[in-house]
Amino acid sequence: MDDKTAFLELSALLTGLYRQLSEDTEERDLNKPIAEEYARRLKGTFPKAFPELLGAYKALADVTPKPPVDDALLDQLRATQAFKDNEVVAKQIVNVWYFSQFKAEDKETAPLIDGGFYELGQVWPVVGAHPIGFSTLLHGYWTGKPPPTV
Repeated sequence: MDDKTAFLELSALLTGLYRQLSEDTEERDLNKPIAEEYARRLKGTFPKAFPELLGAYKALADVTPKPPVDDALLDQLRATQAFKDNEVVAKQIVNVWYFSQFKAEDKETAPLIDGGFYELGQVWPVVGAHPIGFSTLLHGYWTGKPPPTV
C-alpha cells in the first residue's frame, strides 16, 4: 500500500469521513490533492511521528484479506504502541480534515498551523453552514430563506 492510499484510509478511520475519503467515489478523487497537501504539512511538522503512525496503520491494513476501514480496525490501531506514542498526530489529522488547521504539539496554547483549505473543511457540511467569510452565493443571499440541506 502506498503512503497516499494509507493516509486517505487512516484519515477516514480517524475522522469517520468514510464516504469522502476511503470509498471509491468522486468525492474521494476530489479529496486526493487535499490529502497530499495535508500529509506533506503533517509530515513536515512531525517528521518522526507521522511516518510511525502511518506505518502502524499500514501494518494492520495492508494485509490479505484487506480488513474493512471501520471501528474494529480503529480499535486495533488504537491498541498499538505506535498509536499511543504518536496520538498527537492522530488528533491533528482529525483537526486538519475538519478545520484545515492543526497544532505542532498537544497543548491548548500551541499556535494553529494553516492547512491551506479552510473553505473545504469538513466541519462546514456538519454544521450546515458555509465557511465564515467565504461563500459561492451572490451578494445578498442572506436576505432570503436558505436552500434545503441534503
